[in-house]
Amino acid sequence: MGKLFTGDGWIIKVHGDDHPPIHAHVLHPDGKASIAMDGTIKNSGVPAKVIASAADWIFKNSSLVEDEWIKMNNPRKR
Repeated sequence: MGKLFTGDGWIIKVHGDDHPPIHAHVLHPDGKASIAMDGTIKNSGVPAKVIASAADWIFKNSSLVEDEWIKMNNPRKR
């Protein structure tokens, strides 16, 4: 699956063969970011308003993000 949510011009997705900790990626025309389940945010150009909306969605849907990340990054779950 990978893509979890589509916002207004941006998306939240999980990549396969990715590194821990469990996190999701935010892709936006102005840049990209990753938001980890521990609250760590690495941002490269995504507007603050989008980061806030994406983080809110990610944390409200944490079990979906975690399940998808484990499925895509753990060969025993594929």
